[in-house]
Amino acid sequence: MKTFCELIYRKEEILRRLLPISVQQLEIVRQSNLTVLLQLLAVKQRLMNEFELIEKQLRPFLEILPEERTWNNDTERLEVGGRLERCAAMLEEIIRNDSTSMEELEVQKIDTEKQLKRVRQGSRIFSSYKKFS
Repeated sequence: MKTFCELIYRKEEILRRLLPISVQQLEIVRQSNLTVLLQLLAVKQRLMNEFELIEKQLRPFLEILPEERTWNNDTERLEVGGRLERCAAMLEEIIRNDSTSMEELEVQKIDTEKQLKRVRQGSRIFSSYKKFS
């Protein structure tokens, strides 16, 4: 079984990999490149699965109050505390990027629906004129 420190280290490592992916995801959404977006989301999903596993393994440790945890030394305690703070900041940024991506995808979806509606209307008008020619 992994220790609390090992799990926090791994969590930070995964978040460091997820953060640039979330930035890239937002850029790809803004470029409307759905093919590349789907490929990136597949990579992201693998990391998210790993992140969820680590979160599950961390649950028993997080039930223990920080001051009641056993540390090898104060340096370890401070290091883990710093890692936890960095993890929280990265996770917040990832969530913010994902939220922005979703909002922008929703706007693109609405715009695409409007364009399709105009195309259908144009097609009906063209068909109507064609009947009279």
